[in-house]
Amino acid sequence: MSDRLNRRGATLPLSILVIALLGVSVAIAYARLSSERRITGDAQAQLTAFAVAQSGLARFLANLNAKPAPPPGGNMDVTYNDLPGGTAQVSLRMVRDSTITLLPAVYVITSRGTNTTAKRYSASAAPAERTVATYALWVPAPIDIDGAVTSLSGIAKTGTSGTLNGTDNCGAAATIPGVAVPVGIGVGGYTGPVGPIDGSPDDVPNNLGTGGVAGSAVNEVDIDWAGIVAGTYLPPDYVWPAWPASFINWPVTRVNNSGGAEWDLNSDGKGILIVTGDVKINGSLQWEGLILVGGKLSSVGNNVVHGAVISGLNVKLGMVVPPADIASGNKTYQYDSCALKRALGHIGSIQQVRNGWTDTWPSY
Repeated sequence: MSDRLNRRGATLPLSILVIALLGVSVAIAYARLSSERRITGDAQAQLTAFAVAQSGLARFLANLNAKPAPPPGGNMDVTYNDLPGGTAQVSLRMVRDSTITLLPAVYVITSRGTNTTAKRYSASAAPAERTVATYALWVPAPIDIDGAVTSLSGIAKTGTSGTLNGTDNCGAAATIPGVAVPVGIGVGGYTGPVGPIDGSPDDVPNNLGTGGVAGSAVNEVDIDWAGIVAGTYLPPDYVWPAWPASFINWPVTRVNNSGGAEWDLNSDGKGILIVTGDVKINGSLQWEGLILVGGKLSSVGNNVVHGAVISGLNVKLGMVVPPADIASGNKTYQYDSCALKRALGHIGSIQQVRNGWTDTWPSY
């Protein structure tokens, strides 16, 4: 009887012990659940921050339609506040500018995404951030060059002096025709002595096809002249009478004189010169780059063009244009791939370097 009475006193301590064990188990389970919830929330926040950073990088690349200037002016910092999930701070820095040896400009672009929408389970948790980066190249816009001098309306050459030369002046590209014209205009599209024509073929103009508005040559000159005239392609940096004070950046300069008086080139220059009507190049003026002429080209004197010249482009718009008139004089019109690359260098697109992307770029 006394033994049974003594065993009754063990029930209360055992009950307390069980309750304590249950309490500890509940506390451990709650702590583990809270920890798992924080870990899962942090992972989700990081994933969203990564998506925001990548979205900011993609938008920046899609919106960049002109070559950034060299630093310090060319450094770019953009913040996108309307991205799904947060904001992105995108920065572009130039690593190397393009060179005369045709190496493209190299940039590093970083995008730091901040997740502003994630649910966090700790009041002290900082907003999730993720930084991605990519190396990128600026690739100049391609343009169809059929010869050192190309004319959809034909060419009339006076005298045997000078050269229309398709040999690359900087020696970086293969030799092209010195002259490219349609047939059916004049005698084979070219009148005058063929001795000044140098290139491949030599002493003979290259045949572009049949001439005239309905001829096949208009399709051989693969240039969006309608887009250029409309201003949607090769948008100008200067429009005459505005004229560059310096040509160090090889700008795009435009003269709108289609249907008007012949325009006289008034100084040496570099870059892309667009003349929608007729143009005359007098004296010993020099141009490096690309000259696009809608109407008739007249050349008098000892002028020099290193790059390429294309005239008679208004034929592509259904207009009748007189042949280019290249008169006597010791002039030099020579193909120069390096000058063309420099002229077209800020017209192009940004392209990511293959295997040049990372999401471990350090940020502070």
